Amino acid sequence: MSTLTRRFAEEEFTPEELQILSGFVSNPNGEVFVVYDEKLSGLTGAIYARYSRASGGFSRTLLKEFVDEAGQPKASKADDLIRRVLVAFGDDSVGELEGAHLSLENISNLATKEIEDRRIGLSPIEQSSRYVTYDQKDIHGRWRYLRDETILNSRVGAQYIASMDEIFSIYADLSAKMEVYFRERFPIEEVEYQIRSDRPKQRLGELTDEGEIKDFKRTYKMDMHTRACDTARILLPAATLTNVGLFGLGRAHQYMMTHLYSHALPEMRRIAAEAHAELNKVIPRYVERAAESKYFIDIRTNMFRLATELCSQDPEMPGHKVQLLPDIDLPTHTLAQMLFRYCELTSEQLRELAQGLTPEQRRQLIRTYHGQRENRRERPGRALEAGYPLTYEFQADFGIYRDLHRHRMLTQERQLLSTRLDFVEIPQAFHDIGEAAAAKRAVQLSHELYEAIRGELGPEFAQYAVLFGFNLRWTMGMNLREAMHLIELRTGPQGHPSYRRVCQEMHRQLMARYPEFAAEMKFVDYNDYTSARGESEARQRRKEAQLPS
Repeated sequence: MSTLTRRFAEEEFTPEELQILSGFVSNPNGEVFVVYDEKLSGLTGAIYARYSRASGGFSRTLLKEFVDEAGQPKASKADDLIRRVLVAFGDDSVGELEGAHLSLENISNLATKEIEDRRIGLSPIEQSSRYVTYDQKDIHGRWRYLRDETILNSRVGAQYIASMDEIFSIYADLSAKMEVYFRERFPIEEVEYQIRSDRPKQRLGELTDEGEIKDFKRTYKMDMHTRACDTARILLPAATLTNVGLFGLGRAHQYMMTHLYSHALPEMRRIAAEAHAELNKVIPRYVERAAESKYFIDIRTNMFRLATELCSQDPEMPGHKVQLLPDIDLPTHTLAQMLFRYCELTSEQLRELAQGLTPEQRRQLIRTYHGQRENRRERPGRALEAGYPLTYEFQADFGIYRDLHRHRMLTQERQLLSTRLDFVEIPQAFHDIGEAAAAKRAVQLSHELYEAIRGELGPEFAQYAVLFGFNLRWTMGMNLREAMHLIELRTGPQGHPSYRRVCQEMHRQLMARYPEFAAEMKFVDYNDYTSARGESEARQRRKEAQLPS
C-alpha cells in the first residue's frame, strides 16, 4: 500500500474505510489507483458517472453511495443510477464507462465485416484464414459454411448446398496438396531461418542444440502451412464460418447491435439478438437502447431504389486496381459517395453522373440519403465524411480487402460482394500440381450460384456465394499521416504479397501527386520476399527464446 501523502488532503479515511477500499482499489489512500472491476461487477461505470456531480473522489463516492455498512456492493444503486443517466438524461458518454468481452462464433465472413465496420469502442480479433484451414466437417458431416434458412427454403436452396459442398471439397483437397507442394518445393534441409537473435540464418543441418532444432522444425511447419493457407484461401466463400472475439464499450456494443438489427440479412439480425441476450447478463443498462432502426432500414431501401434509377449505365470492367482519385469539388465528391455503396459504378463514373444531375435530382439524392430524421442520434452515412485530402478507390480481391479493412478509423465505403468483377489470376502453384482446372471449377460454381441467388433473392443474399478471390470495389479516405501508417505497415515483409503490392502502388501514386510528403515515408518496403511468413515465424521463435524460462 502506498505511503505517499495526498497532495490535497480534503479528509482522511478511517482504518475501517481503508480496509473496505482495499478490496476495490489498488491504492486506497492514494490519488492514483486502479479499480478492481471484477469485484465491483458493473458498479465502476456508475461510480464514474457520478464524477461530474459528486464533490468527492471515486473512493469517497464508492463508500458513500455504492457499498453498504459491511462493505458489500449495492448493485441496485448502480442499476438505478445508470438507468437514470442513460435513459432519462440521455448522457451517451456514460455508455463508454463499462465494457464487455463478446465472442461471436460460427458466423459468416460476410457478417464479420458488418461487425468490424464499427470504428470506435470495439476492438475485434478474428480467426485468420492465413493460419487456419477450413477443411474440417462438423459432427454432422457438414462443411463449415452458413446455411441461411431464407436461401435454403428458396428455389436455389438445393443448388446452394450442392455448390457449397463441392467448393469446400475442392478447397480442402487443394489446401492439403498445397502443403505437400510447398514442402517438396522447399525441403526442410534447404531452407534457412534465423532462429536466434545472436546468429545469422542457418540450415537445419547446422544446428546442434536440441531446443534450436525443435524451434527450426516448428518454424518450418508453420511456414509451409501458412504458404498453403495463403494460396488456397482465394477459394473460400464469404459464407465460410469463422470466429470473432471483441472487447467493446457499452455504447459501441449498442451501436453495433442497432446496425445488425436493422440489416437486410437474417444472419445479422440473429447475431444482434443473440449478442443482446448475452450482453444483458453483464451490462444490461448500457445496451438497453439497442433495437431495430426504421430510419436505417428506410434509408437502405430508398437508396437502393434511387441508385437503380440513377445508375443505369454499365459499370467499368475491370476498372483500376488502385487509383488515387483526382481532387474535385466537395459537393460532387459527396454526391458520388452517397451512391457508391448502393450501385456497381466506379467513383469516376459516379462523379461524372453527379455533375450531370439536375437540381431536383440532387435534392432528391441528398434528402434520400439523409432520411427522415426524428432525433439527433439518427445520423446518415459516411458519404458526408467526403473531402479527405486523399481518397483511394480499390478493385482487389475480398482477401485483400479483409486485411486492409482493419484500418477501421479511415472512412471506408464498399460495394456489395459480387462475382461480376474479375477473379484473381489462378496461382501458379495450382498449375504446377495440375489442379488449375479444379480451382476454375470452384470459381465457376461460385459465379453460377451468385447469379442464381441474386435472381431469386437479390444481391445482398447473393454475397454469401462470392469466393475470396473475386474482386471487390471500395474506397478509403485518409490524410497523409494515416496514409503513412497504412502504407508503411502493410508493405512490411510479413504481409501477404497481394496486399503488399496494392499498398506499394498506393505509395507510387502518392509520390506522383505529393512527392515531398511521400518521400518522407521512409519505411515503405518495395522488396520481394520469397519466405516472408517463414521469417515472421522465425522472429517469433527469437522472441520466445528471450522469455524467462
